[in-house]
Amino acid sequence: MCSSDLFLGFIAILFPPLPVWVKCGICSADSLINICLCMLGFLPGLLHSWYIIAKFPDPDYEYGSLPQDAESGRVTYVVITSPNGRQRTVQNNAARPAAAPAVNGYGTTAPMAPPVHQDQNGTWANSADGSSGGAVPPSYEQAVKGDHKVQTRD
Repeated sequence: MCSSDLFLGFIAILFPPLPVWVKCGICSADSLINICLCMLGFLPGLLHSWYIIAKFPDPDYEYGSLPQDAESGRVTYVVITSPNGRQRTVQNNAARPAAAPAVNGYGTTAPMAPPVHQDQNGTWANSADGSSGGAVPPSYEQAVKGDHKVQTRD
């Protein structure tokens, strides 16, 4: 039983005909039976609704393997189209070439900004020289030091 069936089971507690309508349609024989059972009492309609949910489970969305696939469906392939229109198929988990010219962002042609990280001593560093020179930014207390503005209601 998948999560959508469990959700329909909880919905059946609130309004038993609704899951029957989802599974079988509004104008079906099961729908009319469920409405009649709900008129007889809540419990018969609820049990019939749970029966319909169990009788018509959602299909499993398993992907079948391709006959020409040597890995029997264990590998995902991605089709890459180059700017000149040529297509090639690449494994999704294939290793990248060692000498890549530049790291481009997803969907961009410009190189990405270098990664920035903070060292254990509190200095900031990246692979390229930045304008801050690796200095730690001031704390809030240092930034507002000497700021003795008095607010008046003039």
